[in-house]
Amino acid sequence: MFQKKISFLVAVHNEEKIIGKTLNHLSKIPYENYEVVIGLDGCDDKSEEIVKKFCGKNKKFRYYKLNLRQGKPAVIGAIIKKAKGEIIFINDADWMYVFGDLKGMEKLADVFNNPKIGGIAESFPLEWHQDRLKNSNLGYKIEAYSTYFWYDFQKKNFTYKKDGLRYVKNPKMFLTNIFRKKLYEENFSLGDDFERTINIFNKGYKIILFDDINMPRIKTIYNTIPLKDMFTQKIRTAIARKQLNKEKVMKLGIKDYYFFAVWHIFKNAWKSGIKIGMIITWWIIMTAIATFIAEFKKISTREGWKMRVRR
Repeated sequence: MFQKKISFLVAVHNEEKIIGKTLNHLSKIPYENYEVVIGLDGCDDKSEEIVKKFCGKNKKFRYYKLNLRQGKPAVIGAIIKKAKGEIIFINDADWMYVFGDLKGMEKLADVFNNPKIGGIAESFPLEWHQDRLKNSNLGYKIEAYSTYFWYDFQKKNFTYKKDGLRYVKNPKMFLTNIFRKKLYEENFSLGDDFERTINIFNKGYKIILFDDINMPRIKTIYNTIPLKDMFTQKIRTAIARKQLNKEKVMKLGIKDYYFFAVWHIFKNAWKSGIKIGMIITWWIIMTAIATFIAEFKKISTREGWKMRVRR
């Protein structure tokens, strides 16, 4: 069977604590026709040393030394030009793909046999894995449950099913990190994966999601998120929404989206039990405060990408 060439793109800046795990996982992908393209963005720790070792041992791995310091979108924009694959997988330095077996990977790649399909949006939260939830802290649980109920809201309101696949009917707030290389456009906001979904959709291509939780999908390297870092990320996310609204890439308001999304998350969390209801209540409080603070912050994309969870 002919296998489409897949390029995994990894942006790296001072990730010495985790990048070895990420690259080791990528070296075990059960699919022959793939490559891993790494952008080293001004690293001053041991990240470069670790990356060089992997590239020396595995011909599927290549790296490029950069010193852009403009955030992940700039790195991806630089290394995607070097990618040889027809299909692009954005792989953050603290992510790994749970790929199952060759059959699952081929099934995922075969989606692109349909020339009308341009990308695959994230179908389940990257934190939504039993081993991670079981051994996680409060910050991680807040992120996992809030995102799970939010994805549920998105699917119920903005997708439809056809021929065994779930299609996006409105690109509001879907995250796309698997897509055809030819559809790539430079992203300049902190919400690059949201922006990418809209770009692909506006070109007239379809974006799909999977209902099968066992299909290849993203998993976190980590299983804890400090509450302080989570709050900082909430501010960054709010700034990303503000950027997208300002550029008219995506227009979402309280009355036409956020009220209904938050109510769905809150209602279904409490239906799931007191513990999960309390977790989501904390999420709502933190998100509201972070959104308020973000209204008074003028932060560029370059500065915003520094507001991330420390690993």
